[in-house]
Amino acid sequence: MKLEIRPRSYIVPSYSLVGDLLASLRCKLQYRYYNRSELPPSRPIQYWFGQMLHGTLEMAYRHWKSLKDDGQQIPEFPWPCNEWNFRETQQGLSQPSWVDHDIGKFAYEVEASLTAQGITARSMAVRAAAFRRVEVAVNEIGKHLFPLITAAERRVIATRSVPETTLPIRTDKYEIHGIIDVLTSMNLSQAAGDNPIRQKIKEVCPSLAGDFEVIVDYKGSRRPQKNEPYWAEGGWQIQTYAWLRQKQPESLQVAAGILLYLNELLPGNAEMRHLQQALEAGTTDVLPVPGSRDEQLIRMWQPGTNPSQISLGFRLARALRIIPVSEASITDSLQAFDQAVLSIETDIMNETNGKNIQDAWQANCEDADTCSACDFRWSCPSPKMHRGKLNYKPKAPPAISE
Repeated sequence: MKLEIRPRSYIVPSYSLVGDLLASLRCKLQYRYYNRSELPPSRPIQYWFGQMLHGTLEMAYRHWKSLKDDGQQIPEFPWPCNEWNFRETQQGLSQPSWVDHDIGKFAYEVEASLTAQGITARSMAVRAAAFRRVEVAVNEIGKHLFPLITAAERRVIATRSVPETTLPIRTDKYEIHGIIDVLTSMNLSQAAGDNPIRQKIKEVCPSLAGDFEVIVDYKGSRRPQKNEPYWAEGGWQIQTYAWLRQKQPESLQVAAGILLYLNELLPGNAEMRHLQQALEAGTTDVLPVPGSRDEQLIRMWQPGTNPSQISLGFRLARALRIIPVSEASITDSLQAFDQAVLSIETDIMNETNGKNIQDAWQANCEDADTCSACDFRWSCPSPKMHRGKLNYKPKAPPAISE
């Protein structure tokens, strides 16, 4: 009897927009270790911080929506944020006393969930900073954003073709997926006229009319400078989310995207240092009015100075980035991510064909913060930062004398 040969399996690799594509653009070698080997970072600092902000904002919105849907009176903003000692409460040493709309309660529940997964804040100072920032985010952004939200945490997925290449790779298609933090469906004529989000969208996209959707993505980071890779990558992310969203059958036209840089609402030392540098170099798109009090405060700032003295209007302008969406901009962004997938697939084949990891995957990190938090910087062939030193070249340890 003639037995048929099993056909070669057809592989359609799945790529997360943020977890895979953006991560590989920041450092392909780090991406190989963390994502493809599934080695968890020993210090998931940024992950904890981002999850705290995302989770707390979502819980605050769902509480707001439940009150609205039930016809109950929504408490006026600002909402309180009582930070409770998490460790003492877990040990039964203290009992929190919260009102139902307490932002501290939402943050505490998110923190408990992360702790159960083994993900904790690096220090109490980082935890306190997260509570302060999410308090400002809910009270200053949430009160304007919540009435516009159609859906939160919307999953999107589609497939694309890998760019043609002469190299032997394992597939000609790939799946791309992501999670849109917030999806809004709006008509500018119906949104409240004093809503700063509506005003900013109208300012950046003056020709918009009718019903359309706006994608909102939270960023637990500062606003990048225009000459940094993160600036372009943030735009690509919004454009790709717009394409993914428009592949869903119930979607409207996606006219714009909003990136919310939450750290700008209450900047710390790192954010203020970067803002000072950007102000001097002219490399940021949102600058204070020349001669204004905000400009003076930024130029005279020293570590330890209270940054909340900077006007709320300027901090909101720094936090909100509106990105228009068009067919041309979507095409450019998708081509950028297609090339990222082709690069990953090529490296996979190089490793499969016998190259070692560091030869197959390039250590292309250009960001000192990303590098300094990486567990593999000790053996990295070209680290951006090591022990606080830029462009450090690793050396063999000295011989042990007998």
